[in-house]
Amino acid sequence: MMNRALDIATPDELIAEVLNEFRATGNYQRQWVARLAALATNDDPEVAVSATATFFAALVERLADSFSPADVSLYNRVFAQTIEHCRRLDKGQAIEAALNRFGLRDEAALLGRAQSLRHKKAAAGAHALSVRRIIVLSRVTLGADVAITSVIMQRLKREFANAEITLVGGRKAVELFGGDARIAFKEIDYRRSGTTLERLLSWLAVLEATKELIADLSPVEWLIVDPDSRLTQLGLLPLTEYEENYFFFPSREYGAMTSNALGQLTAAWLDEMFAAPSPTAPSLSLRREDIAAAGGLTKRLRQTSARPLITVNFGVGENPAKRVNDEFEQSLVVQLIQQGATVILDKGAGTDETRRADAVIACARRMTVANVAELTEKHLAEVSNDQALNAELLVWDGRIGVLAALIAQSDLYIGYDSAGQHIAAAVGTPCIDVFAGYSSLRMLDRWRPAASAASHLIAVDPSRAVDPNEILSATLAAIRQRLETVG
Repeated sequence: MMNRALDIATPDELIAEVLNEFRATGNYQRQWVARLAALATNDDPEVAVSATATFFAALVERLADSFSPADVSLYNRVFAQTIEHCRRLDKGQAIEAALNRFGLRDEAALLGRAQSLRHKKAAAGAHALSVRRIIVLSRVTLGADVAITSVIMQRLKREFANAEITLVGGRKAVELFGGDARIAFKEIDYRRSGTTLERLLSWLAVLEATKELIADLSPVEWLIVDPDSRLTQLGLLPLTEYEENYFFFPSREYGAMTSNALGQLTAAWLDEMFAAPSPTAPSLSLRREDIAAAGGLTKRLRQTSARPLITVNFGVGENPAKRVNDEFEQSLVVQLIQQGATVILDKGAGTDETRRADAVIACARRMTVANVAELTEKHLAEVSNDQALNAELLVWDGRIGVLAALIAQSDLYIGYDSAGQHIAAAVGTPCIDVFAGYSSLRMLDRWRPAASAASHLIAVDPSRAVDPNEILSATLAAIRQRLETVG
């Protein structure tokens, strides 16, 4: 085995060997993980960024998305060893010092703490009247914050009537939950595209934010809720020495034998946490100005036509495996327009999503007689809400808060597995979820939209060659069914 490891050169090969050996024999091969960690922390930034991207996409997220207790154990071993490697580097001295302050002086201590969290029974309601602040960690991705974190915050508001809920995470979360006066925000920049070491260093910022938020409080006046957040690398990195104040939702293995969606599992965990049932579903609290901006746009669109209003987003959160292809995206929008819908197309984020959206727009101009209007934040301020908007294709290039409000005021939402589907479910808009790139069937169950709105999931089997025409036909049939139900 050791001689074989010496021949392995790339992160993909290392990951394949780790997984294959573990699946076949249950053995954990430390030397392969050590080489992977060395590549992901290489002094050459290009090597480190590339290796980190592969490490997270092909191993870390793959293990998390299997929703298997065995893979949770493997993840903990891999990442605990990775943390151990990083803390011994010159650039990891701050991580080393912080872990030592918690008494976590080696890999075994990290693993032991992670294991204890998995079996910890919550009793958060014991001092409800004395709790003044509850720190809730973001899941980092917006879709997960809607599906999971929003459920947690809603339940905490009910259980702790006198407490302030502080969400620690990225700035975009304010746009989805900033309309709720009970929720405060502490911005933390987690570098999803950074190196492994840079992602770990984000934990230090979370640690400092936590200390600041509880500095003036006694231990009975605060709690921390961690929904399996990437900010703590899924619970491996600590935030407090008062572990009785720290509550961890083991989202990757809770309800392992069920097919429930993550929102449902979160609600069940909260029922267990508070020893009482209280139905809770994903929700948003959009800001008034975003609701008003979207309301003005949809009102202007509906003034000129009775066509159904369909919002479309082809974002994939930097994971191209979640896409079908260009042909599917362009054909879908053209078909929607030709069959009598008004389409709101979100232009997305980043150069790749913008490029693909531009290709969709160009195809719509070429293949239909649609009027196309492209709007940004600047246009919203310049145009009166009383002026009719004659467009069959409205392109939105702006903030997620306005997009969420547009989804809320649409007749239907269509998109890949990303934030949009969870936003649609949370605001009660019927949804067509084209789900590609899943690594396990359980991933389909867990990440499907879970709320009262009618939704339809179209699974794109990753083991088969993609036929865009077949997926397009299935999508159009689902759209007709959803619109008939709404009508």
